[in-house]
Amino acid sequence: MGIGAKEADPMFAEKLYSLSDEDLLQQYCSTRNPKAFREIYQRYKDPLFRYCAQMNLERCVSLMEEFWLNLLQEPPTLHGQRLKNWLYTRLNKALNSTRSGQTEQQSTTGSTLQSTFEASDVLSAVQQLPHRQRNIFLLFNECNLSLATIADIERISLATCRQELADGRQSVTFNLHGSSRKPWKSSVTRAREAAEMEPTPQVSEKPRQPRARFPWGTRKGTTNTATGTPSTVNSPVEAARA
Repeated sequence: MGIGAKEADPMFAEKLYSLSDEDLLQQYCSTRNPKAFREIYQRYKDPLFRYCAQMNLERCVSLMEEFWLNLLQEPPTLHGQRLKNWLYTRLNKALNSTRSGQTEQQSTTGSTLQSTFEASDVLSAVQQLPHRQRNIFLLFNECNLSLATIADIERISLATCRQELADGRQSVTFNLHGSSRKPWKSSVTRAREAAEMEPTPQVSEKPRQPRARFPWGTRKGTTNTATGTPSTVNSPVEAARA
């Protein structure tokens, strides 16, 4: 059975669909079957294009055309690497090589994409990130690459890559929603709440000094200051006189 007969066989097409990315690439390298390449293209054309457009809107169309043409003519040898990681690593190199180049005149497709970016708050927020933060943010959140792979692409440590991702997420949140708002309160309300928060000083009562008690009672007919009752006890002098 020749290659043409295989291409017409629906079972062969279903077999290609069930193959992994790496097996598809191996199939294309060994047979140059365009259906194997087409299957790879269908799997990755949209996510690669979205990533490329958000990293370089002006040149994304020409970059992707050149990228797929090179892959068609010279398929890579992975050496145990995942095809997905290889695709994004190679596209990232192509993007970096064009950063210092001249900006091409924006095409109709580029104008349409620009309008799409401006109409989306999320895309606009991502576009405001610095280049490296935006690259890390997109590779992790949209392209679903691991942090280790992204750190290798950016040639930075894993800790630095993790911090850049956290900073990028925080910046996107700020660009979308601004700083967290606090409820407004008048100066009178704030002063009253501050007064209520202050502890109330407690006045300690001075203990009363006990009254001096004498061994004799009060004069006859006077009131006992201790009990408040009339006293009937005579003084020692009066008792002696009696």
